[in-house]
Amino acid sequence: MQEKEIKILKGARKLYKQYGIRSVTMDDVANHLGISKKTLYQFVKDKNELVKKVIENDLAMKNEGFTAIFDKNLNAIDELLEVNKYINKLFKEYQPGMEFDLKKYYPEYFLEVKGRKRERMFKSISENLKRGISEGLYRKELDVDLLSKLHVFRCENLIEYDVFSRDELISDHFVNELFTYHMHGIASEKGLKYLKQINQSKN
Repeated sequence: MQEKEIKILKGARKLYKQYGIRSVTMDDVANHLGISKKTLYQFVKDKNELVKKVIENDLAMKNEGFTAIFDKNLNAIDELLEVNKYINKLFKEYQPGMEFDLKKYYPEYFLEVKGRKRERMFKSISENLKRGISEGLYRKELDVDLLSKLHVFRCENLIEYDVFSRDELISDHFVNELFTYHMHGIASEKGLKYLKQINQSKN
């Protein structure tokens, strides 16, 4: 991807996150970037294409963050800790306006993106659970498929429902409590001892 195209996508993403997709015109994007609409249309044929490119670029950047964690080859518990920290960072940056407009005005594409996110999430948690079992850190009798689906369901609904405030969702206390709750449900005796070591090292 060319440097100029990346700049355009980042600029459009910033506007979409701040004002929502619907209200931001191609003129707005061009003015924000300090370029002509003619130049903008050299990279995309219309707003629909720009929206999809922005979303695809956004997904790619987030996936790079997850891949960087997986490439560290950490044990299952340490990997989950890193993933939780990264997800918390994404939560803090999350602005619902862009996703709301995507769901309302681009429903088919929204469902496609949601499906891909769900598939990636299911795969990563399944692999983490299987590795944790093989490492002896998680209980060997775990139902990997069921727990992976439960994890996906929980993650999707944390944002969609207003049981928790935004401040609660992005707080370190919430993340730590959720992690502890999850780990005590899946960790073996060996895993719980390792968790205790981690907590002691923090203190």
